[in-house]
Amino acid sequence: MLKYATKEYSILSDKFSEFSNEEQFPPRINTNDDSVPEVFKNYEYPVTSWPILINKEIAEELKELSQRLPRLLNKIPSLYFNNDIKKIADFYFEGNEILAEFGMMCHDKNIQVGCRLDLTYTEDGFKILEANMGSSLGGWQIHSLESVIRRNHPELRDEEKSCNYKTRNTLKIYMEYLIEQIRKQVGKEKSTLNLFIDMRDIEASEREKNLSFFDSFYREELKKQGLGGQAYSANINSLELVDGELYFENVVIHGVIILALDVEITPAIFRAFIMDKIYFPDHVGLRMLGDKRNLAILRELAQSGKLSPRDSELMLRHIPWTSPVKNKATIFKGAEYNLPQLLKKNKSRFVIKASRGYQGKDVFIGKFTDDKEWEEILETALKTGAFIAQEFSDSVDFTAPNQQNEWTPHKLIWGAFGFGDFYGGVWVRMSEVKTDVGVINSATGAVEAIVFEILS
Repeated sequence: MLKYATKEYSILSDKFSEFSNEEQFPPRINTNDDSVPEVFKNYEYPVTSWPILINKEIAEELKELSQRLPRLLNKIPSLYFNNDIKKIADFYFEGNEILAEFGMMCHDKNIQVGCRLDLTYTEDGFKILEANMGSSLGGWQIHSLESVIRRNHPELRDEEKSCNYKTRNTLKIYMEYLIEQIRKQVGKEKSTLNLFIDMRDIEASEREKNLSFFDSFYREELKKQGLGGQAYSANINSLELVDGELYFENVVIHGVIILALDVEITPAIFRAFIMDKIYFPDHVGLRMLGDKRNLAILRELAQSGKLSPRDSELMLRHIPWTSPVKNKATIFKGAEYNLPQLLKKNKSRFVIKASRGYQGKDVFIGKFTDDKEWEEILETALKTGAFIAQEFSDSVDFTAPNQQNEWTPHKLIWGAFGFGDFYGGVWVRMSEVKTDVGVINSATGAVEAIVFEILS
């Protein structure tokens, strides 16, 4: 079992003594610093001035999980549902078989889709809480604050010492991956690759800055590969299919990504994708890949021997007990129970959350919920069939500086990025134990942190 080097968990791993005598500086980063890109000035979430340090073994484990789990998710329709459209429709599409047909048409394209695993580090190692799929993955922004964090710490800014600490530029890695996927989809003979980005969830006043920021990274990677093209953004309905090509105004588009959730896909985009004219990871089939009930399915496939021995071992070790909330019998810790009764009588051991929730919404942790509210949540979950129950995986306490720069226990959630064969690194959200309410999410008040890998 992979463990930290010591049972005394610290965000600085075993390097605490090297960093502990630092000069004083504010506990949170000033994102108005000159080195911060304009788009991230006044960043909406607090970011700690201290790094999270992990050793090579931890980094390798996160890399393996973030690359292997998405591949297994792709196998669920065939391994678990036997590609049965009615079963797939009933499970993922509220019985709508037409949508399920479209979803499977997209799924059968077998394209790679970006993933961010949310994990917690427990006494038994990493546990996967959920797998977020698609283009609207948060957390990559944190790398843009690297220079500010390095400047605070002699170990990170000293020319000789700093090379021992590596952080992965998630957005740069993503752009390399994105261009590879576009070329796979539309053909490697094309010398120009234009990207369309749907930014409807970003405030109108911020879209131009965001587009410029994305475009600079995109063009830089294109140039490195000897290619031309750029990124565009507008109302998604402005895309038109003309003579078998997808156009934005008079420009042919080769890739479309959507930085929003549950967006209705236009006929022009759907047809262009089906005809292999664009790379489009946010297709109808994404509804299947992003469902949190998939974790329960992966555990079931592992237990029934339908995965390889290595994948079965990984899934059973890293996915906590998970089940759709239904009135049924279940096995928990080797014994059989009625699921609703198990949840009702042992609420401190479980979490109930929406199978398609995001940003910590509709997540209810029994330990932090009173009996009456828990029973109401359980009743809603049973009635709607749109929730999962999961064994509560409590983070070990990591010592980290709080708002007053005092080193106190914190709970951490890790977000590890997998882009096909590319590992995009990891980002952390943390919450001080004394203010812990269970849900650790940037949108609900957690502090963000950048992660550095210790190379030796």
